[in-house]
Amino acid sequence: MTSPLTKAANDQAGPPASAPGAPLSAPDDPEVEAGSAARLTYFSDAVVAIAATLLALALPLPHSSGNTTNTQLLSGLYSFRDEYLAFLLSFLVIGSHWAAHRRVFRYVVKVNHRIGQLTVLWLLMMVLIPFVARLLADSGGFGVRFTLYVLIQVIALACLVLMNREVVRADLLRPGAPAAARHPDNTLSFTIIVVFALSVPVAFVTPWAFALWALIPLLARATRWHRAHGHRVAVAAGR
Repeated sequence: MTSPLTKAANDQAGPPASAPGAPLSAPDDPEVEAGSAARLTYFSDAVVAIAATLLALALPLPHSSGNTTNTQLLSGLYSFRDEYLAFLLSFLVIGSHWAAHRRVFRYVVKVNHRIGQLTVLWLLMMVLIPFVARLLADSGGFGVRFTLYVLIQVIALACLVLMNREVVRADLLRPGAPAAARHPDNTLSFTIIVVFALSVPVAFVTPWAFALWALIPLLARATRWHRAHGHRVAVAAGR
């Protein structure tokens, strides 16, 4: 039997504390899951912003002094045209990757281990872009420099495609997400991967391998039209 003194002491101490290490919320708590997805998105945005900043910090400045003329300064800037072009190209690439990542996570309310792994690998590619951009603007061995640059882009695009598929497969989207989120169109990503891969051998012959990239919008549009046309034909045949 518990004495009145012991009972009073227990009442004053309040309810027992949770055991050390006990979870504060269930693993499938919607609020916890949504918070994890938001933190992953914020972290990714921050890393991408740092990668873009590193690009700008690596921009070279022409040597100048108080006696430098306008013509000399313009000539100095022109001498770094390859570096500036690589910066502009890489900034646009990082921006397109960020926009694609935002589309993947727009309706995501929870994440799993695979999404975390793919995101970390994708972020690694983002922080490597400033390095390969400087390498691309260097001289000599253009084929190897171009290949490394393309390899980073292909791996990053592959990560985005796999994240898109995993989000749908694991049902990580919020209820009521639009059909475009549940049936993502990866045509552009696949087109870029194919064109990038085809441009690599061209880079060992000519530095104009970049010109092939101009075909990407046309090929993506043609691929979408072909798929839509095939779908219409199949629907018509099924009637």
